[in-house]
Amino acid sequence: MAATVASTKATAQYRFGKYPDIFYDEPDREDRVLQFPPLYRVIGILFEMYKDSPDVFATGDGFIFYDESDGNRRVGPDFLIAFGVDAVYIRESEMPNYLVWEIGKVPDFVMEVASPSTWRNDLGHKRELYERLGVQEYWRFDHKDGEYYGQPLAGERLVDGVYQPYELSIEDDGSIKGYSELLDMVFCWDGHEFDVMDPETGMTLHRITIAEARAEAAEARIAEQEARAEAAEMRIVEQEARTEAAEARAEESEARERSLLEEIARLRQQQP
Repeated sequence: MAATVASTKATAQYRFGKYPDIFYDEPDREDRVLQFPPLYRVIGILFEMYKDSPDVFATGDGFIFYDESDGNRRVGPDFLIAFGVDAVYIRESEMPNYLVWEIGKVPDFVMEVASPSTWRNDLGHKRELYERLGVQEYWRFDHKDGEYYGQPLAGERLVDGVYQPYELSIEDDGSIKGYSELLDMVFCWDGHEFDVMDPETGMTLHRITIAEARAEAAEARIAEQEARAEAAEMRIVEQEARTEAAEARAEESEARERSLLEEIARLRQQQP
């Protein structure tokens, strides 16, 4: 994330009432712009995957405020994802920052992108803070092929409160891949750009394929619902047929019984 240059006053009116005024420093926007072009693709895919989810919130804007009593206790990741939250409320309220006490939990996933002014903080203070806050996965992307972080791609997961690195694989073509258990996807660096891959198929994810997958999933759900409805109708028809067959058998039995009684009565009348 970027260096700080100016102070801005922010107030919030959210679900539980008005919070005290919070003073915080705005990031250097030019520095952030320089960081993001190599990650536009990855960030765009992650955002596309979760943008409409009612219980997953993903954003690359604002800070994480983690202490309601002190507005200076905040950190600004380049991208974050939080699972199991009221994402609809967060979006509709246009919350400018991620307020942990308001949302109810810290993010589960954070990403940092290397820059000349931030890489030391990303490897030091931020890493320690994310670990202490309980962020489940911390990923770092260095588009200078490891010039800042020492490696172009690195991911860590929280194990018993301590970050443990994910094992990376180096392919025959020299590309580096790392699997995120939390997101169930593979991040890849091919020496020039970052990408996101499906771990099952090995195919590169695209925004359009994600949209198509969503549409296919929606169609599959509709087809499944229609199939269940047809099956239910079939069960009703079968039950009605069984009921009609039972009624027919009952009528036939009654008819045989009446015939038998009539025959008994006739035979009795013939007796001397």
